[in-house]
Amino acid sequence: MAQPSNDVRERLLAALPQPENLAAYREQTAALLAKHARALRADRFTAGFFAFLALALSFLWNHGPWQPGTVALHGLQVGMAVLFFMAMIYMLRGEIYTVQIGTLREIKQVQLQILELQASLRKEP
Repeated sequence: MAQPSNDVRERLLAALPQPENLAAYREQTAALLAKHARALRADRFTAGFFAFLALALSFLWNHGPWQPGTVALHGLQVGMAVLFFMAMIYMLRGEIYTVQIGTLREIKQVQLQILELQASLRKEP
């Protein structure tokens, strides 16, 4: 039976930064995760804003101070449906993005652990 090639292993290890740059890599990782956290908050805010607008249109439809005509009523219904649909899209997008950020965080932790191990192995005689 032939030995499997370590080609994949070598490519993965070559993609890691060098242990000399460990502190800089930690800072880059923290900045990257902070950037993703801000983007996630923005998506959640957008989803909440669309949901609020859909609820406001629903309130106007049911409890408005004026009685809308047929065309205005259909416009409110269509607008409410579109805003609700947009809110659901952004909520789903936020959930998917949350999972991606969690995976990225785990990958970066493993990379940092590998770099720390490599650095500690190089320091020992």
